[in-house]
Amino acid sequence: MRIVTFVREGFDAPRLGALIGVDGVLDLTARHPGEEAFGSTLAFLRAGPASWDRARTQVANQGAAADALAGATLLAPLLNPPLIRDWGTMIGHLKFFLRRRAEQLAARSEDPKAAMAAAELDGSLELPPNWFTVPRFYTGNPLNVTGPDAEIAWPGFAESLDYELELAVVLGVGGKDIAASRARDHIFGVTLFNDFTARDTQVAEGSPAGKSKDFDGAYAIGPCIATLDEIPDLYQLQVQSRLNGVVQTTRSTVDMQLGFEDIVSYASRSCTLHPGELFASGTFEGGCGVETGRLLRDGDVIELEAQGIGTLRNRIRRTAAPAAAAKA
Repeated sequence: MRIVTFVREGFDAPRLGALIGVDGVLDLTARHPGEEAFGSTLAFLRAGPASWDRARTQVANQGAAADALAGATLLAPLLNPPLIRDWGTMIGHLKFFLRRRAEQLAARSEDPKAAMAAAELDGSLELPPNWFTVPRFYTGNPLNVTGPDAEIAWPGFAESLDYELELAVVLGVGGKDIAASRARDHIFGVTLFNDFTARDTQVAEGSPAGKSKDFDGAYAIGPCIATLDEIPDLYQLQVQSRLNGVVQTTRSTVDMQLGFEDIVSYASRSCTLHPGELFASGTFEGGCGVETGRLLRDGDVIELEAQGIGTLRNRIRRTAAPAAAAKA
C-alpha cells in the first residue's frame, strides 16, 4: 500500500487514503465511516495489522472505485508523528562536513594550509571509530512537518537555506529492547524526508542541529508512506534530488552504513518506541546544496524522488530579509 493523507473540496477534515496506480486515491475514511482506526494515519498505525489488512484487501479489490487524484490535495502522509529522530548513516555526507568544518577553522588560523595538514594527521577529518556502533541522532520537532507541494517559507532569521535528501521509515508496531534481527517487523513503511536547514545559523551555533532545523515547514515528508512490500529491496532503493528540474544527485540506500533495523534497535534500548515514530536516514552523499555548491533561492523548486514512493516537491518562498535575533 501507499498510504496518504489528503483533503478534498467539500470535506472539513483531512482524510486517510491509499494511492491507486498513478492517478487515483481510495478514500479509506469514507469506506469506514465512524471508525477511529481510519480517521487518520496515526490512528491507522496504532490500530495495528488487522486494520492494515482490511485496507490492503480494499486496495486490491476496490481499486476501480478510486477517486481521481487530480481532485485531491495531498498533505504530509503522517501529519503528527509522535517523534522524529534523524540519524547519521551516510559516511560520504558526514565526511564532507568534517572537512568543511576543518576548513572553516583553518581559515581563521595564521597558516590555513598548515592547519589543514595538521587536521589530516590528527584524525579530525575522520569519523570517531565508534560512530557506527554508537549511532548518533538528533530529535526534531514533529510540529514542523509539512507535505508534498507545500510552500516552504524561508525562516526570517536565516540568510542561507538548504535542502537535504533523506529517506525515513515509519514505525507501525511499538516496542522496547528490540533486537535488530526483529526490527523490520516493527517498520510499517518508508517515505521521503527533506530536512531543510538554515546553514548560516548552523555555522553560528557550531552544531549540526538546533535552531537551524527548527522552523515551520522544516521537515517535508511524502508524498506517501509506502509499505515495505511496495519496495523490492530496501537497501537497493534509488533516490534522486532535482533543483528546478535539474538533477543534483542520484544515490542508493546501498550507501547506508547502518540499516534502519540497526537504528530502530539502538533507539529502543531501555526506551519504549511507539507507532508513528519517524526514523530518518541522514543525508545521502551529494544530497544537499552545500555539497553541490548551490544553496536554495527564492522561487526554487526542490524535488526528491524514490522508487516506489514517488516525488516530494516543494517550492521555496522568501518574503522578507533575515530578521536579527531577538535580544534578551
